[in-house]
Amino acid sequence: MAYTEPLSIRQLEVFVALVEHGSFTRAARVLGLSQSTVSGHMADLERRLGLRLVSRERSGVEPTPAGETLIGPARQTLRAERGTRMTAAELSGLIRGRVVVGASTIPADYVLPQLLGAFRARYPGIGVELRAGDTQEIVDLVLSGDAEAGVVGASPRTKRLESAPVGGDHLVLIAPPGHPFAERDDVALADVVGEPHVGREEGSGTWRAVLNALTAQRLGEDLDVVCRVGSTSAVKAAVRAGLGVAFVSHLAIVDEVEAGKLVAVPVAGFDVSRRFHVVSRKPEDMSPAGRAFVDLVREGA
Repeated sequence: MAYTEPLSIRQLEVFVALVEHGSFTRAARVLGLSQSTVSGHMADLERRLGLRLVSRERSGVEPTPAGETLIGPARQTLRAERGTRMTAAELSGLIRGRVVVGASTIPADYVLPQLLGAFRARYPGIGVELRAGDTQEIVDLVLSGDAEAGVVGASPRTKRLESAPVGGDHLVLIAPPGHPFAERDDVALADVVGEPHVGREEGSGTWRAVLNALTAQRLGEDLDVVCRVGSTSAVKAAVRAGLGVAFVSHLAIVDEVEAGKLVAVPVAGFDVSRRFHVVSRKPEDMSPAGRAFVDLVREGA
């Protein structure tokens, strides 16, 4: 029979640690507890709930069906507890803690460093962790709660997140020196489509913007993509190696063009500008540090 006493935060921490790390030994090490203490907390939690949450298998600790159902609410409770502590710190005027933010490739390399510097100057007690990925990866991090907010190259296709434009860039075609396009004043978009092209992965905001622009002119299906890579740096390296031409953010090529390592090629009929977006959950679902970060990014825009 389940007890009626409230569950403790420590019990939920033990439950989540067991599921995430797969063993009592590793969970104890992460939490700084003895293995017997971890076992005691887990046994007490299962007695209070009247449910078996984890089972010991040969491969390690595995959540039971009940555990699979309850792990999400347990994580949400722990995030809420951390948010409560952050709010208390904010009210006392002593903001301390850590905020995890995400950014897709171009914002991570060329936009976020300055914003993070301004954030740290305003809130020196808050540590910042920046996670980089493509646009979809960052949106997924924010949806899961693993990141408080993200700055991405395309507005997310979900109503579960809030989104606001925060600056932007435009796309340019790059080619290696010596390419036939390099000496021309401009090239036709139809000629570009027929060239071997270096593309980004499907989750990239840059790639989505390129395809949208070409599809609008009924040229998307004609694009000759010879390889796909997972970052803007890899795109530039592939173009320098002669694999093909590519569309990239103008923010990413200033140094290479000045050094003569790449050529920016004007393309007639191709004028693609885009906005970056800061994405986050609802303010009530964020920590004070997360809300402060989003407010600062919007101010910077």
